[in-house]
Amino acid sequence: MPSRCSLAERELNFTNKDKTTTAGQSGAVSKPLGQLRKQVETALAADPLNAWAYRLLGQLAEVEQSGPKTMRLMQAAARHSLEETIAVDWMMRKSFENKDYPAAAFYADALLRNHPQLMDYASPILGRMAENKDAMGQLEKLLATNPPWRSQFFQGFGAVITDARTPLAILLSLKNTAVSPTAADLRGYMSFLFQHKLYDLAYYTWLQFLPSEQLANAGFLFNGSFETEPSGLPFDWAMPQGVGIILDIAPKPEAVDKHALFLEFGQGRVNFPGVFQTVMLPPGAYRFKGSFKGEVAGRRGMQWSISCLSGAAIGESQMILGSYPVWQDFEFAFAVPDSGCRPQSLRLGLTARSASEQLFSGSIWFDNLSISRQPADPAK
Repeated sequence: MPSRCSLAERELNFTNKDKTTTAGQSGAVSKPLGQLRKQVETALAADPLNAWAYRLLGQLAEVEQSGPKTMRLMQAAARHSLEETIAVDWMMRKSFENKDYPAAAFYADALLRNHPQLMDYASPILGRMAENKDAMGQLEKLLATNPPWRSQFFQGFGAVITDARTPLAILLSLKNTAVSPTAADLRGYMSFLFQHKLYDLAYYTWLQFLPSEQLANAGFLFNGSFETEPSGLPFDWAMPQGVGIILDIAPKPEAVDKHALFLEFGQGRVNFPGVFQTVMLPPGAYRFKGSFKGEVAGRRGMQWSISCLSGAAIGESQMILGSYPVWQDFEFAFAVPDSGCRPQSLRLGLTARSASEQLFSGSIWFDNLSISRQPADPAK
């Protein structure tokens, strides 16, 4: 598990450059630091609520290896001000070390609410709590309050755990709370799973958080009728905006209670990243179907294609170019090989091969997309 020094070690690095110590005293502090302590004690006497002074005295006590004294002073610093970041960080770590998990959760929350940019310092402690059966409940309770740093935590959660299933257990514990995991919470974890090629676990995670009505309709292709707003998660539609194009899920002109994918291209060169979805098809033969209408002009047209996530193409539609004032059906067959092709990526793109072929205009609709499995070839 990744480790990181504490804020106290980073912000105030007491060195041993000055070896002058009080004779006969084990662990004695150097004379300059002793003078510093006296100055801070004088300042604290004048201002008894000075959190910074308590924290600095706590660090000096830690150099002197005075454990109980350090704890009292750091506790006082954090009590007087949760903005005293070094003391809060120290208390978070020490509380976890002492198995005081409620306190560890409290100080981690305080640290991140005031300084979300310090997630790298808190997340290793939170990750260790997640994998500790005695501490996990406190972490779940904290996350169930939906702290403002929760999505940020899930984005980097995978880097601080040893079991890839741990974040899923935490997410499932939040599923039936008032603040169920959001797409942003899931996106960070699923991104981690994709990076480590744990595709089946990613797909299982995604299914666990689909609403029941969507789960019942989740087939080989999800939301092929575009009747639900895309979440942006890998097994749903991803629709990055490009240049020179309007991309939307809009009411159909002839049936405003129904929706379809709509693309409108401006005059001139366009940069279209594509519309795509990750699918999990077992090996076998399939057929992709859909319908479209519109009018688009250019040197080359639009095309639906499917490929292994590794990049190998396994099927594509005809090029769509020209005028189609009424809905047209289209389809193409493809086969997923027996190995090396899970998952797959379905994509709508522009088949431009050069800058001049990016000159494209018009508008087009797509709807009723589906993938169906085909019977096996008896001869094969």
